[in-house]
Amino acid sequence: MFIEPTVLSILIGKLRGGYFRNIENVQIKGWYLLIVAALIQVLLSLFKVSEYLLLFISITYMLIILISLINIKKSYMKLFLIGVILNFIVIFGNGGKMPVSISGIKGIHQETTLPERTYDIKHVALNKDTRFIYLADIILIPRPYPLPKILSIGDIFIMIGTYMFFQVEMKRE
Repeated sequence: MFIEPTVLSILIGKLRGGYFRNIENVQIKGWYLLIVAALIQVLLSLFKVSEYLLLFISITYMLIILISLINIKKSYMKLFLIGVILNFIVIFGNGGKMPVSISGIKGIHQETTLPERTYDIKHVALNKDTRFIYLADIILIPRPYPLPKILSIGDIFIMIGTYMFFQVEMKRE
């Protein structure tokens, strides 16, 4: 989800005369909370925690929302915030899991189930009981795109925010 906007934005940022060194000096208040949130999610995946999953996932999203809010003056943080909130709504509404469209999976693989991923505890197949379907992973980016995937509306906001992060920060004076 972050590869394409990052690579594309860095290339365009360089073509526009941006500087890599600006990325080294980005000031994000509360950045360490992002590390805490990522660490919690990694630990949840490594130990396949299912008990209290919703609680721990909610804590990580609250930390990310907090970071976005305390840095809201940066234009790209507004996009991150919208994307994170949209993803959090659907994940919270589905017990800590992100529903994924199986018909979308068929657009990428020939399988009719979610592919097994060793450390993925957050994704689940979309079904009739899924809440907030329109916010789930339902947007298919199929082949021949080299990195086919299924995204949510929230993911798209986060990807645009990632793109804008590099554009804004590389061109910063």
